[in-house]
Amino acid sequence: VYCVVLKCSLFLCGFVHSAMDECTDDSSRPQRCMPEFVNAAFNVTVVATNTCGSPPEEYCVQTGVTGVTKSCHICDARDRRQHHSAVYLTDYNNQQDTTWWQSQTMLAGIQYPHSINLTLHLGKAFDITYVRLKFHTSRPESFAIYKRTSEDGPWTPYQYYSGSCEKTYQKTNRGFIRTGQDEQQALCTDEFSDISPLTGGNVAFSTLEGRPSAYNFDNSPVLQEWVTATDIKVTLNRLNTFGDEVFNDPKVLKSYYYAISDFAVGGRCKCNGHASECAKNNGFGKPVCNCKHNTEGDDCNVCKPFYNDRPWRRATANNPNECLPCNCNGKSAECYFDPELYRATGHGGHCRNCADYTGGPNCERCLDNYYRDTSGTRCLPCSCNPVGSLATQCDKTGRCSCKPGVMGDKCDRCQPGFHTLTEAGCRPCSCNPSGSTQECDVQTGRCQCKDNVEGFSCDRCKLGYFNMDPQNPQGCTPCFCFQHSSVCESAEGYSIDTVSSTFNRDDEQWTGQQRDSSSVSVQWSTGGEISLISDDYFPMYFVAPERFLGNQLLSYGQNLTLNFRVDRRDTRLSAEDVVLEGAGLRVAVPLIAQGNAYPGENMQTFVFRLHDSTDYPWRPTLTHSEFQKLLHNLTSIKIRGTYSERSAGYLDDVKLITAKKGPGSPARWVEKCTCPQGYVGQHCESCALRYRRSRPDLGPFSSCDSCSCNGHSDTCNPDTGMCDCLHNTAGLSCERCKDGYYGDSTVGSSSDCKPCPCPGGSTCAVVPKTKEVVCTNCPTGTTGKRCELCDDGFFGDPLGENGQARVCRACKCSDNIDPNAVGNCDRETGECLKCIYNTDGFFCDRCKEGFYGNPLCVCILASDKMYYTEVTDACCSLFNFGQFLISLYFSAALACDCDPEGSSTAQCKEDGRCACLPGFVGARCDMCEENYFYNRSTPGCQQCPSCYSLVRDKVNQQRQKLHDLQTLIDNLGSTSETVSDKAFEDRLKEAEKSIMDLLDEAQTSKDVDKGLLERLGKLNSTLTTQWNRLQNIRNTVDNTGTQADKARNRVRDAENLIGLAREELDKAKDAISKLDFKAPSISGDPNNMTLLAEEARNLADKHKMDADQIEKIAKDANDTSTKALNLLTKTLDGEGKTNQDIDELNRKYNEAKDLAKNLEKQANKVHAEAEEAGDKALKIYANLTSLPPFNTKLLEDEASKIKKEASDLDKLIDKTEKEYNDLRDDLRGKETEVRKLLEKGKTEQQTADQLLARVDAAKALAEEAAKKGRTTYQEAQDILGNLRDFDKRVNDNKTAAEDAMKRIPEINATIIAANEKTKQAEGALGNAAADAKEAKSKAEEAEKIASAVQKGSAKTKADAEKAFEDTMMLDGEVNGMMDQLSAAEAELAKKKAEADQDMMMASMASDNAKEAEDNARKAKSAVRTVLNTINDLLKSLGNIDKVDLSKLGLIEGSLKQAKDKMANSDLDRKLAELNDVAKSQEEMITDYDRQIREIRSDIANLNDIKNTLPDGCFNTPSLERP
Repeated sequence: VYCVVLKCSLFLCGFVHSAMDECTDDSSRPQRCMPEFVNAAFNVTVVATNTCGSPPEEYCVQTGVTGVTKSCHICDARDRRQHHSAVYLTDYNNQQDTTWWQSQTMLAGIQYPHSINLTLHLGKAFDITYVRLKFHTSRPESFAIYKRTSEDGPWTPYQYYSGSCEKTYQKTNRGFIRTGQDEQQALCTDEFSDISPLTGGNVAFSTLEGRPSAYNFDNSPVLQEWVTATDIKVTLNRLNTFGDEVFNDPKVLKSYYYAISDFAVGGRCKCNGHASECAKNNGFGKPVCNCKHNTEGDDCNVCKPFYNDRPWRRATANNPNECLPCNCNGKSAECYFDPELYRATGHGGHCRNCADYTGGPNCERCLDNYYRDTSGTRCLPCSCNPVGSLATQCDKTGRCSCKPGVMGDKCDRCQPGFHTLTEAGCRPCSCNPSGSTQECDVQTGRCQCKDNVEGFSCDRCKLGYFNMDPQNPQGCTPCFCFQHSSVCESAEGYSIDTVSSTFNRDDEQWTGQQRDSSSVSVQWSTGGEISLISDDYFPMYFVAPERFLGNQLLSYGQNLTLNFRVDRRDTRLSAEDVVLEGAGLRVAVPLIAQGNAYPGENMQTFVFRLHDSTDYPWRPTLTHSEFQKLLHNLTSIKIRGTYSERSAGYLDDVKLITAKKGPGSPARWVEKCTCPQGYVGQHCESCALRYRRSRPDLGPFSSCDSCSCNGHSDTCNPDTGMCDCLHNTAGLSCERCKDGYYGDSTVGSSSDCKPCPCPGGSTCAVVPKTKEVVCTNCPTGTTGKRCELCDDGFFGDPLGENGQARVCRACKCSDNIDPNAVGNCDRETGECLKCIYNTDGFFCDRCKEGFYGNPLCVCILASDKMYYTEVTDACCSLFNFGQFLISLYFSAALACDCDPEGSSTAQCKEDGRCACLPGFVGARCDMCEENYFYNRSTPGCQQCPSCYSLVRDKVNQQRQKLHDLQTLIDNLGSTSETVSDKAFEDRLKEAEKSIMDLLDEAQTSKDVDKGLLERLGKLNSTLTTQWNRLQNIRNTVDNTGTQADKARNRVRDAENLIGLAREELDKAKDAISKLDFKAPSISGDPNNMTLLAEEARNLADKHKMDADQIEKIAKDANDTSTKALNLLTKTLDGEGKTNQDIDELNRKYNEAKDLAKNLEKQANKVHAEAEEAGDKALKIYANLTSLPPFNTKLLEDEASKIKKEASDLDKLIDKTEKEYNDLRDDLRGKETEVRKLLEKGKTEQQTADQLLARVDAAKALAEEAAKKGRTTYQEAQDILGNLRDFDKRVNDNKTAAEDAMKRIPEINATIIAANEKTKQAEGALGNAAADAKEAKSKAEEAEKIASAVQKGSAKTKADAEKAFEDTMMLDGEVNGMMDQLSAAEAELAKKKAEADQDMMMASMASDNAKEAEDNARKAKSAVRTVLNTINDLLKSLGNIDKVDLSKLGLIEGSLKQAKDKMANSDLDRKLAELNDVAKSQEEMITDYDRQIREIRSDIANLNDIKNTLPDGCFNTPSLERP
């Protein structure tokens, strides 16, 4: 019968096995969920209207045989062994020990029409699937089952059972329900009304059997109501008898009674698909649903408050029908379901009591005369000005509709260009839009001009400005004209041009620059951008290529545009994000200046106007002429690319607006200057004819002066000022005679310069004192005032003073003279006077007396030998003493002769110079170094006092200058070009002057030691004064440093706290990994997880406290930095006081203005009230003439008084305003200084910001630590939940796991076989040569792994017990494991065959290795033989004292034999064979490695299979428990 019940319906069969215990799926989406299927009657007390045993009575067991003695027993309610109370209806039904409820017998009157009711109170509504009764006696002839859906509701019949349906219940026997009929009607059947069996008969009623809509239960509200019941009642109407009761035999009557052994009600706690469990209500002990899907109620039958966006519905298999929240936009927590709204919009949630002045079903709109603020969170009043606005309702931004000329969100002021607010609006101003702010004075209508514009209507540029442009915030552009003119206008013929980089093809020569100015490459991507990536905090810059640089004067006032992004939004900007450099000037600007946005991960456009206005804060502030000067020679554009450690910046589409000559959109900002006298050019950049630069080094910025040529030229070079000199003059200003002439060219006459009286047109000079003309550049070989003498080393008579004139020629002394000596020959005859090398004669062309040889040879001395140019004869050798005296002579000449006191060693260098001690110089180290002196009382050279080093340094500087000058002169002498650079001449004059000064100083320094000491004393005094000032500054800096150190200490404290937090987290992790989680023995006892959760909670609290402490430290660090800034500010000449004075004056001025405005408003109000009062008075006077007259004089006096007070206030305002203006004028001079001080303060603030950034980072780390602590706590909670869930699931599928365990011996055998095959492979590989050793070691490693797997297989059971999370899926996986085992066995068989093949290959490799070894041994022997022969030859060669020509042939023959042996040994072929064998062995080793990897992979698969096998299967607990 029970099996019949299980066929009931889709409703039963879909969920009878287990509860749907998840109300959300794996993706956290809602789904239908139901409590588990239970016996709702189990252990629930049934209320019976009749029970035997009170008083005790006898009953007999019915045997069904007449005349047979019946077995009779006593039912006694007082005896627990003989009572049969109603508790036995729902207790555990044990077939071996049956218990039952029993009524009184027929003898006591139990028979129709007397009925017995058995009432079961379920405590709450259940979805009933079946009701089953098991009778201990025969089943009744007639009984009925009733239910009700509420505890106080009516009873509804469920089912009738009767052998006389029509007679007893007026129901057709075995009727059925057709489709469309009432499916909530009870049927009657005689199927279970037979008297047999006499005991153990079952009656099972299925609530949905025979109901046509049962297979569409989810969509049948009728059946959903039908299966719902809170109470079940069984009414026993008529006993089944054999008819023998008519004899009234007591024994017979005692055998007829009702007895039921089991009363079961199968179903689920009714939660309408919105809960997966029912729990006891602690307050009333009743079970209630643990509702999900935003539902509530005992049966989850209503939506929670504020979840009324659609009507409540029961969950179905296809739709969870969860309750949805009302959309009140955060403005209300109350709503109700509105059916009309639901039909109209599909959303039925209607909000109540909307906050923040909102209304509508979803609080989605503002009330009248209100608007929604920018955050969208609340509504604000419109507050439209009634005078200036057209209506009181504003738009969604809060802006009111204004009258003409009126502006402002509230229409409370005139627009720019309008004045005087009235009922008709504001009157327009007549202002030029290009030159004004379109605002005018509210009284006079005078326009408010831009900075560089003037005029009543702002219609003309100020003097020195041009090009009135509406896009220019200053109105007009300042004239540049290289600062030579202030009159200019827009130039014609120029059009707008753009210098750009799009990076479509490459990086377009952009580079990167690091902090140390070193260059790095940028990264270019095909997406059309370049990037820089930093490894540290130091910034890196993008550097623009050449085409963006140079003369960019035409970009003044225009925009530099770029696209930029960063890889993460933790950018801390600096004051130098975009940098311009040029002409010795440098300006920078932050990236977010000029209204630009903060950079982020998405590419953004940044625009920078190249202008000097204060609205565009390029720092430091430059004048417009300085800014234009910078752009005229722009040398660098740098854009910061990185802002933090390991960050990246990306740059794209850089554009610089400029102008060019040619057609196109006109560039009106290009100037054309009106130049003063002496200047020409569009920008007055050139000097006019007969004018020159006063300072050529300044280029176009230099002023132009008239040419000064001392009367020798009318023109000069306009750039350099070099005159076109005439009259034999030269120089920048024709201030000297040209070479070959002498005289004073500054006189100004054409005859100033005369030819020099020198041969060959050489130069000359005039001695200042004697006015004598002296030649300064005589021809080679001549000398004298007029080049009349032959020079040393020359002879002749150039002037013919001793006869015929003879040209000076070089003396010829056969190279036997010292070229450094003076007077080597006679200057007239040429006779050699100082012959050397033992030579003599007119030309040193013969040997001295007592010497012989060739005097014309050239002797060269090298080492200890004398070489000569001619080998035919000895060179000037002694004829008596021979080689000994020659060697002795040259040995004496080569002695080092180092001074023992001044040299560090007696050995000299190759050039004969000795190595000197400190302070000594000279070839022999026999002199003191410059600025050292020799004192006989003290060994060595002593250093002069420190004051002399000043003179030495000065001398060295002058020497260096002389050296540079000499180099320059030498270079000039080597070129054919004429030097006419005035700057060079000036430098030369300066050098000459420095030399003369140095000479004078050196000459006078001998006698001015005292003066020098006095100067040093004064210098010392000055240094002392400066030292004291530096000390004061250092004290201030130290104080600031102390404050900074405190901030650093606090940052270190924060870092220490972070370290402690990390250590605590590590301890927590270790503790979690070491904990042994065990289920508590008693439900109330805490387990390890509880203690761990408590510890994690405490740790999280501690981390929170640490985070608070870190935050406090960060705040203290910020306060400390602020104090350091304040301390530094106090040291800067009262900067703070000046700022306070300015702020105080501004405050007073604002207060005065506010007071004036308030007084004006009050006066206007009083005036309006007075007029209104007057009007009312006149009306009253006109209508009520009977009233007595009133005192108008009093009103007039009061009005006069008010007027006087207003006048006094007006005067007070004027006075206050005048005082403010005076004070502002006084403070104007200090404004620049204050701004400089503020800039310094900002710099210090940036330092503080950096410290704060580090503290922020520390705080972030601490918060991360706290977050990890909370995560640890949550993980502990999750682990606890998993363990509880594990306790519920640990008893599944043990049998399947045991079957799998039986396979473990087979697995072990397979592993052992694999191990043996591995050993065989190892043995095969072990016979290979040394080249196969690596393969052997890998085989041994494979053996170890296989051995480890074999040992580990003994622990398989313990490992399987730990695989609790995999046991739920084990049923489906076991077959797969078996397939894997079969595959593994097949793979092992394959590996066995491959191992056998490997053995054969290893044997072949061994043979090859042996053959290779033999070949190598033979080759080695041959090579050794050849090497021995070569060594013998080398040894013989090394022992040769003299070359024996007779043995050369033998040596050559031996060498040839050695070569033949090497050739016959065939080494090349053998070496190639060895290489081939080695290559084949490497291939074999590679193949072995591959096979070993495959074996390891198989072993790993077996390990995985082993680890997934559990140790048993656990039976599912029974539905009912005793």
